Amino acid sequence: MKKLTLFLAFFLTTSCSINPQSFVEVDKVDTFNLDNYSDFYININEVNLSSDINPIALERFRDDLKIALLERGLTFNQDSNLVFEINITSKDEIESDNFSNYYARYGWDRYYRDDIKTISKFALRINLKDVNTESTLWTVYGDWRKGSKKSPTKDDGSNALVDEIMLSF
Repeated sequence: MKKLTLFLAFFLTTSCSINPQSFVEVDKVDTFNLDNYSDFYININEVNLSSDINPIALERFRDDLKIALLERGLTFNQDSNLVFEINITSKDEIESDNFSNYYARYGWDRYYRDDIKTISKFALRINLKDVNTESTLWTVYGDWRKGSKKSPTKDDGSNALVDEIMLSF
């Protein structure tokens, strides 16, 4: 019993100290520094918005990002030189799970089966652009499957993504 308790204590302290792997890819220009800017604007690309995407949840993500940037000391301004462009797309992918033996209800089925299914995937790209120089200073990319916990359209996923974004500055 003592060994089990010691093992659980070691496991919990080790697992809590390991940073979770980021689910987004961030890239930025070496000379970019967010502290050089005093205001920002957020633009959602609604032209290519798929009907699979809930616009209310996407606007909630935009508001979470806006609040985090305001807490950082920036001000929201529609005429800002610094613009966050949010682009989200969806696509369907076909996955195949083929197997030669299938355990049917009454035993092994020797006939070849090919289980084909369509999976909805989403991709989010946020570009941070300087309007005056017409250049992208910073970008983040993340993708997820429909119903995933890391979806930015869910509260937990939105908060995690905003935290990842704020840590990248």
